[in-house]
Amino acid sequence: MARRVALVTGASKGVGLEIVRKLAAVQGLTTILGCQEEALGEAAAAQLRAAGCVGDKIVVRRLELQDAASIASVRAYVEREFGSLDILINNAAICFNDPTLYGTVPHTPFQQQADITLRINFFGTLRVIQEFLPLLRASPSPRVINFGSYAGRLSILRSKAKVDAFTSPSLSVSQLEEQMHGFVADVEAGRHAERGWPNTCYGMSKLGLIALTRVLARDEPKLAVNSCDPGYCATDQNNHQGNRPAERGAVTAVLLALQEPADCVSGRHFFDEREVDWLAT
Repeated sequence: MARRVALVTGASKGVGLEIVRKLAAVQGLTTILGCQEEALGEAAAAQLRAAGCVGDKIVVRRLELQDAASIASVRAYVEREFGSLDILINNAAICFNDPTLYGTVPHTPFQQQADITLRINFFGTLRVIQEFLPLLRASPSPRVINFGSYAGRLSILRSKAKVDAFTSPSLSVSQLEEQMHGFVADVEAGRHAERGWPNTCYGMSKLGLIALTRVLARDEPKLAVNSCDPGYCATDQNNHQGNRPAERGAVTAVLLALQEPADCVSGRHFFDEREVDWLAT
């Protein structure tokens, strides 16, 4: 079997780390642990190795969604060492469940949450995908798994015009970017509710990612592109208040990453191993 390569973002802890733990058990697969802080990533990798989850290889690389240079650096590394990328799992995200991220940052008013949330969750993830697309196209069986959420269901939109825009069969990436920029601008101007937007920046970032999944699946038919919802997992993101372990939240993403090529579907959203019709939610 030819060596395969997987990249997981936001992988130094939580669900991302559990994904790496599962992928590290797969022979013939090199797993790149993408992380915001390399020291934390190395500590996480050491933890996995100490637990015996060494697989063939775990590589730690700094990948910060707000830092274009770090994304380009990882892409250059993958291109130089492997020539292609087989699996991209976009797990990294931020969520203001609490406006101080449970005491880790100063209080962040709602009007200031939109820019940073979408800059990381949507635009940062989009940059990663665009950077790695040439390497994914070079793989014989490329997979892209985006982390969506029930918080990003279509029903959070408050106008039919918004729903129609995000579900249009002809929606382009640039048009989707324009919509997401529009949400940020309207939130910052205090007019988002009257324009049909929801009161959730995290939800909008995930709605945008699910829409992006559908667009990419249409435009890149040789890629298996899907999104999945890990459920409400107990992680640092919610101060460990979630009702399921991070290990459980990793399962669906790993299944999508490792399924046989003949079993691949594309452009769908999955939750807890069940396919979900995003258009009906």
